[in-house]
Amino acid sequence: MSVADRMRFDPADVRNLLKAASDDIIMPKFGRLNDDEVRTKSSPSDFVTEVDVAVEAFLQEQLRALAPDASFIGEEAAAEDPGIVKALEGAGRFWVLDPLDGTRNFVQGRREFATILAYVEDGETRAGWIYACPEDVCASVVAGTPPVIGDAPVAGPQGAADPPRGLRSVGWLTSEWREIIVGNLRSRLQSESGHCSAYAYLRLLRGEADFCISSRIHAWDHAAGALMAREAGGRVAYLDVPEETADYAPADSADRPLLAVGPGRDWAAVAAALIR
Repeated sequence: MSVADRMRFDPADVRNLLKAASDDIIMPKFGRLNDDEVRTKSSPSDFVTEVDVAVEAFLQEQLRALAPDASFIGEEAAAEDPGIVKALEGAGRFWVLDPLDGTRNFVQGRREFATILAYVEDGETRAGWIYACPEDVCASVVAGTPPVIGDAPVAGPQGAADPPRGLRSVGWLTSEWREIIVGNLRSRLQSESGHCSAYAYLRLLRGEADFCISSRIHAWDHAAGALMAREAGGRVAYLDVPEETADYAPADSADRPLLAVGPGRDWAAVAAALIR
């Protein structure tokens, strides 16, 4: 039996729900937020809007109808109760949602934001969706099958830049890791700051970036994109454990160095450039 058969719902129905959230809730408010619809959470740059909250509530209700036996872990729910994320490391079925990844971009008028959704079963991501709202396009994947962006398969491996070019988000690393990685990013690689996990994975899949290094690891940011990268021929793995045990799996939130590379890229070579 295929993964799609075991899920007992149609992945296309999920894609349609994400489009509805984008069309009816997210895009009508882009560039039209009132001041009282925006607030901050953990820091002055950690925004949450009424749009985040509304999308999460809408999708939680709709997804429950598709898979009544699946629990729900949303970013905003986890902000209220961080303990719910730990359940991903055990048995069970879960929807894992970032209702509006790139909220800061959304608030500031930058057209890089998306809804990210993963379906996790018994500790493994079985399916994932990234709905890029400004483009009105959905990247999606079911485990064991190649990912698609819209209706088109992800292109095969393309030539990497020399030195490799990528995106970085390293502000939550320990001082020891940050010193090593930032120094090597400057001297051995090309990189720019990244502010949206969804678009980082889309750029990897499209061949527009060779790697992405992240430091604050939430399942709602990475579960869907990591599965897409893997099924396309890339790899997503941690730098702080031996390579043979490093591959990403959905887990409780943590501040750790996570390296993602796109199709056909050499994860080990980029890792060596970052930490040796």
